[in-house]
Amino acid sequence: MDKRAELLRKLMEEKNMKVSDIVKKSGLPYSTVKAILERGAEKAGYINVCKICNALGITTDELEKMVSDDTYQPITLAAHFDGDEYTDDEMDEIKQFAEFVKGKRGK
Repeated sequence: MDKRAELLRKLMEEKNMKVSDIVKKSGLPYSTVKAILERGAEKAGYINVCKICNALGITTDELEKMVSDDTYQPITLAAHFDGDEYTDDEMDEIKQFAEFVKGKRGK
């Protein structure tokens, strides 16, 4: 498997996404997404890779940077709470806020 496909799979795992989730968000056929993840993104069409990246919340430029710089590091987000679990929407909001806070570092 090529590095791009490996990174896409890791990002999916990190975001608790399955192939079917990518299919829903990207509009690509299941077989296309599965083939890219199994056979590699190098031989895939650029538009299809863009759609998968968009479904994962990244750009193709970010994917290429992770590949070339070997900079991918999984994000571990630990939330301690009492009571009910967070919904997927709430977790997305928490992740967005974490990115916002990290973005303020350079200012």
